Amino acid sequence: MNLLKSIYRSSPASVTLVALVGLFTAGALPAAEHGVTVSYRDLDLTTPSGAHTLYDRIRTAARTVCGYRGTQLTDQAFWDSCYRGAITEAVAKVNNPLLTAVHTGRPADPGVAMLQK
Repeated sequence: MNLLKSIYRSSPASVTLVALVGLFTAGALPAAEHGVTVSYRDLDLTTPSGAHTLYDRIRTAARTVCGYRGTQLTDQAFWDSCYRGAITEAVAKVNNPLLTAVHTGRPADPGVAMLQK
């Protein structure tokens, strides 16, 4: 089961998704750590195409980091929480208005998007 996750920015053009994987038993810490670095050096994040491509990469990395979804409802709930949280935190770490718009489904503020250029 995947219980904890956090995301760290390793460089201006990549984001690393890290999940602590394991079971909590009477306050024990999770047993393992797994991370995936998502590079976006090749993308132009001032375009919707670049933002969508990065979002797809982040989603793929989150699936990898969060592991197997499981068949039990509790396993699925933990996985869903890990997946959604990893994506949300990665998007926040990149801090790009177009990527945030892709994630939220809301249009980017044109004034803020112009500041990114």
